[in-house]
Amino acid sequence: MHGEPQKILTPAQLNRAFVYSGVVRFARLYLAQPSPIFEQMESRADLSSLLGLTAGEWEGAIVRLAQHAPQLPGPFGQLLRDYQLQLHEWFVLALCGETEASHLLDLALVELQTPGASPRPTLHLLEAMAMALFGGSLPPLTLPGHRLVRTGVIEIGGDGPLPTRQLTLAPELWALLCGDSSPWPGTRPLLPGRAALPGNLKEELPLLASQLKQGTVRVMVFRGNPQAGLAAAAALAAELGLLAVEVDQESWSQRPILATACHYGSWLPVLSINLGPGERYTPNREQLRQTPLLLVTGHDGTIEATDTLEISLPALNRDERLHAWREALSQQIPESLAEQAVVDGPTIQALAERIRFHSARRNEQPGPHHLRTARTHFGSERLRLLAQPVTRHVEADGLILPPEIQSQFDELILRCQRRERLWQGLGASLADPSPGVRALFSGESGAGKTLAASRLATILGAPLFRVDLAAVMNKYIGESEKNLGRVLDEAAALDAILLMDEADALFGRRSEGKETGERYANMLTNFLLTRIEYHPGIVVLTSNSRNRIDTAFSRRFDAIIEFPLPGVEERYRLWRSHLGSRAPGEQTCRLLASYSDLAGGHIRNVVLNAAALSPQPAKKPLAAAELLEALRAEYSKLGRTLPPQLEHLTG
Repeated sequence: MHGEPQKILTPAQLNRAFVYSGVVRFARLYLAQPSPIFEQMESRADLSSLLGLTAGEWEGAIVRLAQHAPQLPGPFGQLLRDYQLQLHEWFVLALCGETEASHLLDLALVELQTPGASPRPTLHLLEAMAMALFGGSLPPLTLPGHRLVRTGVIEIGGDGPLPTRQLTLAPELWALLCGDSSPWPGTRPLLPGRAALPGNLKEELPLLASQLKQGTVRVMVFRGNPQAGLAAAAALAAELGLLAVEVDQESWSQRPILATACHYGSWLPVLSINLGPGERYTPNREQLRQTPLLLVTGHDGTIEATDTLEISLPALNRDERLHAWREALSQQIPESLAEQAVVDGPTIQALAERIRFHSARRNEQPGPHHLRTARTHFGSERLRLLAQPVTRHVEADGLILPPEIQSQFDELILRCQRRERLWQGLGASLADPSPGVRALFSGESGAGKTLAASRLATILGAPLFRVDLAAVMNKYIGESEKNLGRVLDEAAALDAILLMDEADALFGRRSEGKETGERYANMLTNFLLTRIEYHPGIVVLTSNSRNRIDTAFSRRFDAIIEFPLPGVEERYRLWRSHLGSRAPGEQTCRLLASYSDLAGGHIRNVVLNAAALSPQPAKKPLAAAELLEALRAEYSKLGRTLPPQLEHLTG
């Protein structure tokens, strides 16, 4: 019975019926006694019946199929139109795809080909089918240059003569073309989430989307924190009506067919790449013909491609962060929360989860103290490769400084607290401000440099990481810059304070550069000068002597604080602070302050050793004899003699 089909046919239905009917017809033409397999195929999917024609009417069915092709919906219909495939080419493509989906078809192909051959169709069989079923020419020698093969939609496999080789099609691609949009191995969909984006970036999204849609830009690069870059990529894809799909770099390079999948799956591929200084990434031009590409990377390295647009991801301003915190937690969140951590939207979302956990444990309303707790170890797994977290909490009475140094330290705290809004209303010469703060703490060992950094982190509620310079420095040229760049990028993403102890090793005076090693050392110093100058976070460098630091750094430091050895009054406060409730009498403390010319770090050692020697309960004062023995041991470690005034310490 002739007539138009009464229902909408899916590409999956048409392809299976097309392949089954064609294979059955070919078997009856060329096999003396086709097996029952072909009868099963005919009973399960007949193209003529599916198209409203009399069963077995092959010629009329392929004519109607050709008429139906221009209106075929979905990815498969789009592929037919893009490649302008003729019927015999469509049949070959569908046969390769259905081979990956139908065991019944596999059994039929084994019967049609040389015994023991692969169930995938050989080029010789495809040539015979194209001629017998459609009168089309498909010589094996022409297939390597066919546009479906050149673009990787189908591949030629095997090692024998060309006619005996097989055509293959990735099963994931066939599933996608037939309507299955499930993520591929090595990919992850990026859905637009609740993470806040900077307002100026959101305003640019329509313009950026139009650049990609018109094809004037094929590679768009988001530079900054990777999580912020992925959030921006998801929002941009949504603006285009596409789904952002994160693809790992190895899968993208080894499976060029992923670009075709992105084109027909309405996906926008996003690659997170980690480039160091001087490194480069060159996208595959053939893949870019299939789909535009988004790259998320840090501030280092070069993207080598034409038609590229690079975007430096802006930071959320204070009001945007406050709105993001209140959206993530509660409208009652105090404004101070927005000033405590200069982080992006995805980080706010992740920290909000931790804050909810910590506040719920204590049955409290979320607040800044919960943020400090949440930030303590957040993201440290990335920084731990090259830095160590310093978690010491230092109260106001834990850092003893002379009045003048305390005043300088307080000014540094104000600079850090106001770093984001410091530039407001200032002149045009400051039109491109950096919110970063760089400080140099110099002084002898034990003078309190590291303790001061911990106190700074405590006041700001920020995580503190000590950079392991031995791990950063590498004997291979270029690796040190890469390591330092990675540390700075991770610290910027977390708004963590970096403490670079013994910075003379990296920031010492530069030589004249006559030898290769000296020239490289100078290049490394120049890189660090520039990289730290534009770092948006807080960096504290320490040195035992300010004179060991390259003078080129002086103007780049926002604060230089020299920590002197404590005077008598500071030593008295240090002894009192360290001894606490176990302090001996006032006279003993004054005597210790007057004659034990030790820095705070050494006083700490003495008190701890005396406590270890004391047989008294923890609440009892330490005996003068125990303090004297511990003092004698500390002076011995320093290669010095105990002042004679302390030899008869009593109390």
